[in-house]
Amino acid sequence: MKAHISSILLAFGFSCAAALTVAGSTRAQAPPGPLPGAPPQAPPSSTANPQNQQTRAETRTSIFGQWKLNRDESDDPRKKMEDARGNSGGGRAGGGGGGVRIGGFPIGGHSGNRGGEGDEDRQRTQSEIAPANSLTLKQKSSNDPEVDLTDDQNRKRVLFTDGRKLQKPDSKDDSYQETAAHWDGSRLVTDEKGPRGGKMSRTFELSYDGTQLFETLRLTTGRSGMPLDVRYVYDAVSSSGTPPNQ
Repeated sequence: MKAHISSILLAFGFSCAAALTVAGSTRAQAPPGPLPGAPPQAPPSSTANPQNQQTRAETRTSIFGQWKLNRDESDDPRKKMEDARGNSGGGRAGGGGGGVRIGGFPIGGHSGNRGGEGDEDRQRTQSEIAPANSLTLKQKSSNDPEVDLTDDQNRKRVLFTDGRKLQKPDSKDDSYQETAAHWDGSRLVTDEKGPRGGKMSRTFELSYDGTQLFETLRLTTGRSGMPLDVRYVYDAVSSSGTPPNQ
């Protein structure tokens, strides 16, 4: 009887030893778990690479402030006029040099010809159409109907949005001019007449990211009334007086 019990205990002991051996082998062959995470890296110092430390463009929430013309992103008004002349069939604005009238504006042609515009007319037209190198838009308060626009040539254009009677411009002095305008949401739109009575408007609006100002000059072309748009792009000028990233 004792021998039988001993044989049973011995067999049980062998079974336990075998089980432990299999379990240890299984653990040894199990696929490794996730490795411990790498120690966190310290953020790069702001002075580590000065070449990458560029000033971010100033972001604005309105069209007001100082702006500088971005010629690379702006339309070429002369090319726009030439394209319009070609599309109109090369109409003439008086004898001699050829040209086209866009909304009553004399573009091209020579002075001193029958019905042609003079040098003074052309200079005034160019002054009306050409963009400013820089401009500033100001408003005294959010509800004020007056918006002041000044440019790099010290010309002041006062935009009134309340429909008041405007002062007639001095044909010999373009340093001050009153212009009718209205708000179209956040866009400011002028209602103007060109040097020879043609219709013209300017729309000032902020870019979607708030870093640029778009000025869209719209002229009414020919009898068909087809609009011609010329867009000028301005970059925001920081409080230091220079455009960002320069």
